[in-house]
Amino acid sequence: MYQRLTIPTPDGYQAEAEAALERLGRLEDRIEKLQKEYEQTLQALERLQGQGKEKTVTYRQLLTNKMTLREVLFRMGL
Repeated sequence: MYQRLTIPTPDGYQAEAEAALERLGRLEDRIEKLQKEYEQTLQALERLQGQGKEKTVTYRQLLTNKMTLREVLFRMGL
């Protein structure tokens, strides 16, 4: 189960800095991986489009991955 590290206050947030920084670093690593995967998916889709393979299973799977990744990134505010 997810355990929140920050505590909302009227003036912002409070947190134990070291633990929060560690989690932030891991989160940023994951975001970078998601963004890279999204870009690679776009490139693969463009390559298949250039080959006229828009009706292949691979193309459709990549298109589904693209939409899923885009939604995850959008929900993260990116």
